[in-house]
Amino acid sequence: MAGQQTSTTLLKGGLNLTTPAIDIPSGMCIAALNYEPEVRGYRRVGGYERFDGQAKPSEADYWVYDFDAGATEVSSGDTVTGATSGATGTALIDGVVDTGTYGGSDAEGYIVLYGVSGTFEDNENLQVSAATVAVAQGAGNINGALTDADATTWSQATTVAVRANIAAIPGSGAVRGVWAYSGSVWAIRDNAGATAGILFKSSSSGWTEQDLGHKIDFDTGTTAYVEGETLTKGGVTSTIRRVVLVSGTYAGNDAAGYLTISGISGGNYTSGTATSASGSANLTGAEVANALPVAGRYSFQNHNFFGAASTPRMYAAGGVGKAFEWDGTYFTELRSGLSDALDKPTRISEFSNHLFLFYSSGEVTHSGIGDALSYTALSGAGAFTFGSEVTDIVTSASTSLVIFGRGRVSYITGYSSADFELKPIADDAGAIPWTVQAAGAPVYCDEAGIRRMDTTQAFGNWRMSTMTKLVDPFLSGKRKAKISPVGALRNRAKDQYKLFYADGTGLTVYMGRKAPETMPFEYPFIMSCCSVGGVGNDDEELLFAGSSDGYVYQLDVGTSFDGAEIGAYILLPFNSVGSPLQRKRFHKATLEVDAGVGTTLALTAEYGYGASYQPSSLEQAFSVSGGGSFWGAGVWNVMYWDAPAQGLAEAHIEGLGRNCAIGILSDATYEDPHTLSSMTLNFTYRGLVR
Repeated sequence: MAGQQTSTTLLKGGLNLTTPAIDIPSGMCIAALNYEPEVRGYRRVGGYERFDGQAKPSEADYWVYDFDAGATEVSSGDTVTGATSGATGTALIDGVVDTGTYGGSDAEGYIVLYGVSGTFEDNENLQVSAATVAVAQGAGNINGALTDADATTWSQATTVAVRANIAAIPGSGAVRGVWAYSGSVWAIRDNAGATAGILFKSSSSGWTEQDLGHKIDFDTGTTAYVEGETLTKGGVTSTIRRVVLVSGTYAGNDAAGYLTISGISGGNYTSGTATSASGSANLTGAEVANALPVAGRYSFQNHNFFGAASTPRMYAAGGVGKAFEWDGTYFTELRSGLSDALDKPTRISEFSNHLFLFYSSGEVTHSGIGDALSYTALSGAGAFTFGSEVTDIVTSASTSLVIFGRGRVSYITGYSSADFELKPIADDAGAIPWTVQAAGAPVYCDEAGIRRMDTTQAFGNWRMSTMTKLVDPFLSGKRKAKISPVGALRNRAKDQYKLFYADGTGLTVYMGRKAPETMPFEYPFIMSCCSVGGVGNDDEELLFAGSSDGYVYQLDVGTSFDGAEIGAYILLPFNSVGSPLQRKRFHKATLEVDAGVGTTLALTAEYGYGASYQPSSLEQAFSVSGGGSFWGAGVWNVMYWDAPAQGLAEAHIEGLGRNCAIGILSDATYEDPHTLSSMTLNFTYRGLVR
């Protein structure tokens, strides 16, 4: 059409709820949900799925096996076993017969299995409940559907079936802590009667409860026990796993402490002298089973205090009992020297090869150097007072340990108790619990928003800057509703800080450009704890969240919210294409999209700030409140995206007004995330607004 012009906008900048409408950059958003800023534009958020160590639903495969001599139908859900190989799998669908009949024992066709373990062999009998039902023909084909329709149906059905086999952590209440260590994920949840906390390990068969073993106290020790030796008293024996000295010395014949022991045989210990090949001391009583208290929320730290020859160990504190060490097999409680009633640290961290424990009272204690179990002055342990309840801690650049309270921030420098120094940063600022993350510099949330704390040129001086001014109405709305943050994660691969609220909503802050960019998300579960860590043999960081109903979820994986549809939208600002007082005829909107095959988007448009006297696009059906909230959508002009690489998606909008706002909608369960990079408007100038 003669006279048509175009205006192209790069989509970046995130959500903007504060700038006057006429001044908002056209690539920002005035409403958004479940999109996140990234280097190429706005990406629909990834999914999440339940986790327990079994195969991930989003990565599960199905196998197609041909059979002949079929005498009995294989039904969906049957466990099929190879009589020779011992391989097993679960039938995804009823067996399909191409020729012959089961009644004639000559049926030929195929079965589709998932959860296959082992390798089926050609010509072996296929059995269900130990009865032969058919004979295998060939070795089978992984994801071997012959049509696109079957491939889609079976792949989705496999995902659903595998998901159903992943259960919540056994017990009651919320997940108290989740953490990656030694190639597995570990989680804590109260038992069914809510009388104790239980430690679980992820595995190929799901969550596995851990045996925490036993401890036993000693005093008047004369020679030191050695780990790995046999502790003997009368006919009772066990293996010594940890030796912890609490007070006294062996040279002074007054050493006192406790042992972690395993493999108790011959009954129970009683008070009296017990020996090993190297040691001797007086046992003060019988052994006691290690146990975790009920409730709490756990802070974790992995560290190797033992040199290159040993692997790191996991340390944890939950605020309801003593901190502990776990090496994947053996549990040892940490005794800081405080009374049992007070020795309940809420946070834990390693700094300068010391283990630091932080308490709600403001007390801070640290172990001896290179020994996380020792809190004696002789080992170099120490303590000081922070002066406020500790809400979070973070190591900054390996040179300082930053401590946050509600109304105070300080940091520790030094290398040992001889030169540790606590220095103030601010006495009128602090962090909301569980929101601090290391993102080069500490990033945290306080009552005013999300802040970044950078060092100035003079080391030791700090500058705090607010990162979320443009979404202050979102934050103030949460404060007014008394909805608090419950956790935060740092995604290094995406250069993101993610903040989670107690109502399932949250904010993603992208830090990959000069100015931070923020967009909201909403999950249909309530997070109780979260962590980032590697699992398996690679260094990939994975994001995990514990939920209020006992599930552990891996975030940013899969195409759905654990099987539920992901609804996402963006509403771009009213764009006057450089001439705010001139009317235009808007003809077409073109999106540059990076998406997979089968992605479906929808688009709508509104004109002239949505004034009632403005002609509307036939496709538009949304309204915008004064605060920039996107309330709903009705009739949408659907754009079908069906290309495997970067391309263009077009929609004819045909509307009249001095500006135009474009809304983009995505509702999907089985679509990979897509990225919106730019938008181009085709328009024609009309007369001035009079």
